[in-house]
Amino acid sequence: MPTEPPAITQAIAQYVHDTQIEDFNEETIQAAKAAIIDSLACMIAGSLEPLADVLCQYIREEGGRPTASVIGKQIKTTTTNAALVNGAIGHALDYDDITEVTKTHPTVVLLPAVLALAEENMSSGRDLLLAYLVGFEVACSIGVGMSPAYFDELGWHPTGPLGTVGASAGASKILRMSKDKVAMAVSLAASQGAGLRQNFGTMTKPFHAGNAARCGVAAARLINLGFTAGSDTIEGPFGFMKAFSGGSNFFPETVITSLQSTCHMDESGIEIKKYPCCGSAHLSLDALLSLVSSRSIDPAEIEKISVLVDFDPPRSLIHSNPTTPLEGKFSMEYCLASAIVDKHVGLDTFTADKFERNTVQSLMPKISMERIPGNEGKPSWMEGFHEVHLSLKNGEQFSNRASRTRRGSLRGVTFSEVVSKFQDCASLVIDEDSLPELIDSLVNLEKVTDMNQVTSRMIPQSN
Repeated sequence: MPTEPPAITQAIAQYVHDTQIEDFNEETIQAAKAAIIDSLACMIAGSLEPLADVLCQYIREEGGRPTASVIGKQIKTTTTNAALVNGAIGHALDYDDITEVTKTHPTVVLLPAVLALAEENMSSGRDLLLAYLVGFEVACSIGVGMSPAYFDELGWHPTGPLGTVGASAGASKILRMSKDKVAMAVSLAASQGAGLRQNFGTMTKPFHAGNAARCGVAAARLINLGFTAGSDTIEGPFGFMKAFSGGSNFFPETVITSLQSTCHMDESGIEIKKYPCCGSAHLSLDALLSLVSSRSIDPAEIEKISVLVDFDPPRSLIHSNPTTPLEGKFSMEYCLASAIVDKHVGLDTFTADKFERNTVQSLMPKISMERIPGNEGKPSWMEGFHEVHLSLKNGEQFSNRASRTRRGSLRGVTFSEVVSKFQDCASLVIDEDSLPELIDSLVNLEKVTDMNQVTSRMIPQSN
């Protein structure tokens, strides 16, 4: 007789319903707070990007009851549309966090969903932190059971489908839904999961994050209004895990164990980005920038640069010959060429003026990448390091390796560095005189009684 699949959707519902902030340790809560601060920084800076204007025009034309804020804009819109726009602008610069267990950008989906609902329902900072953590753990636990093909081969942008389900869990927690309703909200969200990697390097990649946030909010709100959905959609024979895993090599039995026994914010943590580009280039940038910072290298004297990476190219870095700065964010060639010329990679790296420089364009054809030998075809990120080899025309050779941090809840930076990143990004939009009070409220988020007190401070500076 066939084995009955584990009741994953019901277990998720039980977890969402029962979990309290006291179930998380202080390090985990602090990392969640850092992730929220970092994501808000990315939203504020992203509000200056062209896609923000397009999306704001779209939601103005949509109309509706103004219940939640578009971060960095003096606009209020519907809760679902706020989640859409904030998710998209938060991912527009590709400066937002990642987590190893799911190879996704978790916060840029989870935060816009729970923040929009927190505004509408006047929820506290403590409520926001709990809903965020619940959504994070649910998405990661499902991710543990997904096939390697889901992450690497089938074309899915993992942030979209997993993010949609995680967002629905977080949204359900903010709305304090019953266990049965949570199961249906997760199921309704699972039917909306989407996002194709082929769109990387266009406005559609950040739309994946915004759409996932919007779908998570819509799922929870619809179920609360009496809409119905299945109660086994994650594990069922025609469900989420099988469909998005390509029909094989997925492991439903691991999800419940993971949910009940693992805190993924501890085990996988949050990696905060130092560079506003695809995370798949970051270890190579770390290695190269360390290399060039200690010696003077004339870009014209470089013969070639080869990079060993912990994934099978092409993957997220799909533009070997980018034609726009946005495509450059998903190009190892452009990221490394710019890093050599400027000895840094920042927000200004991906402007038209920087992109079109002859010195950078002439370097890109000299850069190549390949998988660390012996691991071709295996899951990505397994080695956790990148290695850069640089050869000059005079025969000199240099190499350097950078490894992924695999310990701690907050990875890649310190909490104070997250706050500094927020200040840098926020100062592009928000009046500097109001920043200290805003930063204080974010650092002490668990003491905020109504999240509207925070979002009301994240509006453009007066002229």
